[in-house]
Amino acid sequence: MKFTKYIMPLAIFVFVSFFIASCSDSTSPNEGTVNVVSDMLNPAVSIVPSISTKNGIQVNEVDSIRVTSVRFLLSEMKLFSINTDSTEGRVLKSSPFVFLVDDTGTMVQLTSVSMPVGTYEKVKFEFHRFSASEAGQYATDAVLKDFATSDRYTMIITGDYYKGGVPIAFTFNSQATANLSLNFPSAITVEEGATTTVAIQVDPTLFFKKDGSILDPTNSKNTNDIENAIKTTIKAFKKS
Repeated sequence: MKFTKYIMPLAIFVFVSFFIASCSDSTSPNEGTVNVVSDMLNPAVSIVPSISTKNGIQVNEVDSIRVTSVRFLLSEMKLFSINTDSTEGRVLKSSPFVFLVDDTGTMVQLTSVSMPVGTYEKVKFEFHRFSASEAGQYATDAVLKDFATSDRYTMIITGDYYKGGVPIAFTFNSQATANLSLNFPSAITVEEGATTTVAIQVDPTLFFKKDGSILDPTNSKNTNDIENAIKTTIKAFKKS
């Protein structure tokens, strides 16, 4: 009987201790919220007045360009802390999704996730091209269907280019793939209970320029130059 009378208090003590430990574990590590948005710096490529040639490219292929929308198919977006191994990024978004900006200046939220507090130095993501089976899966998806055609594009940019002051609508399509690693100008800090906004920014004034020339987006000989310019001019930074 003496032994029995101690069983109940002991059981209660064990249960309470386990409950406290479980609660403690559920709140660790501390977290903040990271929003990722798309951003466009400038939709217009300025006029180049010269008509001379340079490196075999006619400077006035077109007079000017105005971009109205930029869409990229992306996947595997991750945030990396300082001194973190390249395989240990924190997932921001994993499934295929569309990066979208237009000339209205409206930012589009790409994702919003909880992230452990800490200091982060870069973001990585992939220009994703659907496989044939994925294209079939997303062929009727309202957002993804334009990337799920038989061409399986990764980039779709629309706008107008001007010749002699006359606007001509264009669509630049690309099947280029790449893994991009974008370092922030200065490391960002995720704080407990706070929201940090990261902007992925494109600058169309840089997409269609080479050696001071404005490139005709409809001329296939310019495709590689435009694709490389897109991949090398995208930036990531903390939005204030």
